[in-house]
Amino acid sequence: MKNSKLRRTIFEIRANLKHFKYGLKNKGSFKCSNELSPITGRFWTHQYQLTSGIQSDKYLSETFYHNRVEGKLNNYNVAGYFDHKGYFDTVLGSHTIKCLINKISDCIYDEHGEVITIQQMVDILTADEKLEFVVKVSSGTGGGVGVTIGTFSEVKSTIESLLDDKIDFIIQPLIYQHHELSKFNPTSINTLRVMTMRCHGEIHFISSILRMGNGGRVDNASSGGISIGMDHTGKLNKRGFNYALDKVFYNHPFSNIDFSDDHHVPFFADIIELAKEKHKKLKSQDLVSWDLTVDQNGVISIIEYNILWADISFHQGNNGPVFAPFFDFIKEINSKTKPKNIL
Repeated sequence: MKNSKLRRTIFEIRANLKHFKYGLKNKGSFKCSNELSPITGRFWTHQYQLTSGIQSDKYLSETFYHNRVEGKLNNYNVAGYFDHKGYFDTVLGSHTIKCLINKISDCIYDEHGEVITIQQMVDILTADEKLEFVVKVSSGTGGGVGVTIGTFSEVKSTIESLLDDKIDFIIQPLIYQHHELSKFNPTSINTLRVMTMRCHGEIHFISSILRMGNGGRVDNASSGGISIGMDHTGKLNKRGFNYALDKVFYNHPFSNIDFSDDHHVPFFADIIELAKEKHKKLKSQDLVSWDLTVDQNGVISIIEYNILWADISFHQGNNGPVFAPFFDFIKEINSKTKPKNIL
């Protein structure tokens, strides 16, 4: 029932209960207001105002976002196909990280889409014993779960388990990222999470954050990493947060880099344009969260995109009420009065 109405109803009940408890612990939250979720949304407003420092009643509660924005804008009937990492190359056409191995159903494909044997796969992965790979479960995972990084000897057991369990997976080469990204945490691929939205046929850039590891191999805030927001030029904010938004970082705890030292995401304008351009290929999905990075040669790559249960908290917690400019549109898609189509 991954994307069923039942799951979303249960999620809404649990999330509202969790934040009501938050409200009881933070009495000041009852004085906050939230335009679209007047009763429970005030608790999200309180938390986001504390972290972003921006006072507003135009924050989206997680429940409203997932059920009334993402749930309205994206077509979940075809989401299974778009969510499968093994089809990313087919969908996007370019600017993806090369897939050395793509295991789908009972077949293993090489980077040219040719069916190969397990032994041929091993030969490809052992051609250079020093090379590191990224092994990813193809669908149904997130937050760094289902990702293993290392040389063939280090990821071999993961591959064997995935084959035994008949789970689809992809294997990509580990890319070496741009210094301006790697400097924060060199052991992980520190990625840019960019959100774009189609509104009346036009694709808009909504918000972006930089996710970085904290001494580990993955950057996901939900896996112990750090998220930090930025302005619309790619200049980083002066502080970042953990996944729960209850711990602030003014310096990176691993590299000790001061976030206030005027850091910029390299090729930021090009990254945003690429995300907006590639969004045009996802015609049935109007709200997309992109994970992108820049390698040491300045090449921008799309690591993956997310159309299901994409996180909103680290956007609003870092950057404020990012959907405020689109409130009229959000109200429109949730209106009970449907516009007439006149031919």
